[in-house]
Amino acid sequence: MTTSATWSDYYEQNDAREPREMLLRVLDRFGPGARHAVDLGCGSGIDTVAMLARGWTVFAADAEPEAIGRLRSRIAPALRPRLTAVVSAMEDVSIPSSDLVWAGYSSFFCRPDRFPAVWSSIRSSVRPSGRFAGQILGDRDTWAGDDGITWFARDDAEALFDGWTVERFDEEDEDGDACSGPKHWHVFHVVARAPGPGP
Repeated sequence: MTTSATWSDYYEQNDAREPREMLLRVLDRFGPGARHAVDLGCGSGIDTVAMLARGWTVFAADAEPEAIGRLRSRIAPALRPRLTAVVSAMEDVSIPSSDLVWAGYSSFFCRPDRFPAVWSSIRSSVRPSGRFAGQILGDRDTWAGDDGITWFARDDAEALFDGWTVERFDEEDEDGDACSGPKHWHVFHVVARAPGPGP
């Protein structure tokens, strides 16, 4: 984390939250049918469980062993065969081919010097007409400029999706709260579809 708060604090504060509405809407875009997803920086697995419950096969990765432990404790036995969970920083994980890469409030914890390679891996892992969905940190966020945090001005954030169909690009720029207390959030909420056939 970028403050005195710990990841354990974050997991405890968010343990009872619902799956993110943005993710559920993205899953609806795919319609019925079994598909493959990557949950990059999965945390304690709330969103992973939501994907598994809808019939998806999920590869989940997080740098924190506690996160993966919490994820595994959430998984009903019937869902376990469709989950691969690994302890790995996103800078080091081998991202498998998938229909969806979900990076819910996680991509900006990638080290700036490693982000270009990670982003290239994300783009190449998404199958034709698959999607990336998640948040990109903006340059006016409280955390922008902190060591180990990757952030972008709006034009540069948009450029990450050159050649893709951007289905959502909403800018949040307002005061709010984080696990550590009050902060200013500047975040781009993005859904983008890779080139290829399909709706």
